[in-house]
Amino acid sequence: MSVETMKADVVVIGGGMVGLASAIALRDRGLDVLLCDPGEARARTSYGNAGVISRGSIFPMSSPALWAKLPTYLRNADRGLRLRHTHVARVLPWTAHFLASARTSAWERAAASLLPLTSAALPAHLALAERAGAGHLLRRCGWIKLYRTHAAFAGAALERAILGRHGVSFEILDPDDIRAAEPALIRAYAHGMLLPETGAVSDPGGLLEAYQHLYLGLGGRTLRMVTTHLEPEGEGWCIRHDGGTVRARQVVLAAGAASGEIARGLGYRFAFAAERGYHAHYALHPDSPPLTRPVLDTGAGSIIAPMGEGRVRVLSGVELNAREAPPDYVQIEAAAQEAGGTLRLGASLDNRPWMGARPSTPDGLPVIGPAPRHRGLIFAFGHGHIGLSTGPITGRLVADLATGAAPAVPVAPFAPQRLLGWPRWNPVRARERAD
Repeated sequence: MSVETMKADVVVIGGGMVGLASAIALRDRGLDVLLCDPGEARARTSYGNAGVISRGSIFPMSSPALWAKLPTYLRNADRGLRLRHTHVARVLPWTAHFLASARTSAWERAAASLLPLTSAALPAHLALAERAGAGHLLRRCGWIKLYRTHAAFAGAALERAILGRHGVSFEILDPDDIRAAEPALIRAYAHGMLLPETGAVSDPGGLLEAYQHLYLGLGGRTLRMVTTHLEPEGEGWCIRHDGGTVRARQVVLAAGAASGEIARGLGYRFAFAAERGYHAHYALHPDSPPLTRPVLDTGAGSIIAPMGEGRVRVLSGVELNAREAPPDYVQIEAAAQEAGGTLRLGASLDNRPWMGARPSTPDGLPVIGPAPRHRGLIFAFGHGHIGLSTGPITGRLVADLATGAAPAVPVAPFAPQRLLGWPRWNPVRARERAD
């Protein structure tokens, strides 16, 4: 059958972790699946991830601490966030929803909604990695959040309270505990928090490649293309691309940061933005002990993660900018400089830093569910920083929705309708509600 007349039960648009896991889960249900993706492995957010799969990853970026930090953020004086102000103005629906979500009650609701998803993430990954012959890439090792000052640690009290209420395990570390847990760290920290219910991926790109081989081994098909047009046709869907047309009964839109643009062609204007991030690899100094687990330096707003073979990956904070804008290496250069004071780093291992764009929703919850106005279209995007970790369980949810099965995890909080249209929001009242 030629490319111009290809057919499938389900077309999955997007070959990152969420799309690929969805395609595998749909094949497991016996459906004929075609996975459509440009095939640019390094461009996928999953490729550049920190590799953290944590039950405690339940906190959106729109925290109640935003209001006190807002002047610092607007001046680009915080290492964890860099704004391109003209772009923020262009994504006003996202900005309005984001600010409206920055209050304690919304943060707590988001954490409660995300917990079932993150709790299922590591077991789902372990099962999938075992099937893919990639279990060696995933370790149960926990990860550590580090605080440089007593004030910074005190400022995270609400986070610890919410984790405790939801039964997420954590251990408070003093400076001696930190040194014992990670002898490679040379910077002095006032406090640390170890989250033991966490797995770490030593090669996110390699894990994604293993899942691709698993999908193909299950009889899944792939098409390397960029979707140019998506439209309903009779009882199904027509997907147009540069090489022809594909027809399917159902479509799963899991194209990451590109999903908002594709959905807009069908009249869905989501409050949506791209969070750009960067990483760079370094060798550890030959005399340095190994780093055994990922660490988040809250003072630097960056993560350092071991990637095997004596390498570490330094990851920057968030940059809010257009997805297609030229790279701005200010954040990753600052993160690398800070990392040099945290570990004994050796040589840089990259010609230039990697850059990718995370699909960001303003309330920190993914979009998972059927399209409100189109039968046979399922949305599965907007996972932000937890796309790699929650990809396999999201894939299972997509397969449940496609086959009419009861979802393995409650999906009502992730309904697409919540991000369509402008919120009824007043900035003064929103600040007054920030508990």
